[in-house]
Amino acid sequence: MIFVTVGSIQFDDLVRRIDGDVESGRIKEKVIIQIGNGSYEPRFCEFFRTAPGLDSYHARAALVIGHGGTGTTLEILEKGLRLISVCNPGMIDNHQDEFLDALARRGFVTYCRDLTQLPQLIETLLAKPPPAAVNVSAFFGNVIADLEAAQ
Repeated sequence: MIFVTVGSIQFDDLVRRIDGDVESGRIKEKVIIQIGNGSYEPRFCEFFRTAPGLDSYHARAALVIGHGGTGTTLEILEKGLRLISVCNPGMIDNHQDEFLDALARRGFVTYCRDLTQLPQLIETLLAKPPPAAVNVSAFFGNVIADLEAAQ
């Protein structure tokens, strides 16, 4: 199962693209989407708006596609799940793009910058073993040390 999460806001472009790729057969796996406050409701995927927690979905997912929120991204990395991250262009300050770009350059996430590439990225990641879990505390310790050294 592929689990898609958009957080508490809306990311209709991602939800619509996934739903269309399932309809056309470009995505063959079962997909469950957490659509937050989005206005588009999928017709070809199971969906829900919010849940008290997402752990049960993470536990069943072979792959997670997530918006570029810091909390969501780090939670998935800490669990050692396959992750495709997509920047939500609806965010005002473009912080998701910078965050995901930095993580992608270091090999922590697969950053999808073009939604038309999702089916290929899904196929590629599902063919690989899941990544090792990331120790987020140690990761941030290194980031802080790098920032202090740069000052």
